[in-house]
Amino acid sequence: MTTISEIILYFDSNSDTMIAGKALRDAGVTAKMMPKPASVQSDTNLCLAIGAESESRAKAAISSTGINLAGIA
Repeated sequence: MTTISEIILYFDSNSDTMIAGKALRDAGVTAKMMPKPASVQSDTNLCLAIGAESESRAKAAISSTGINLAGIA
């Protein structure tokens, strides 16, 4: 379960989610892999939860991988 200060990042596939998780770790962003909430419309079953204060660093790390960030919840 996420807290108020967390945001959910979701991607186009589970493999993209895992690659993004590694990119975030490499960038020093703490990310928690978790099952996708039912309210999120995506074909993948995994997503990443990060602290809201890390959103800009996370977006920069993910964009450097070429992975599509499908959405933020």
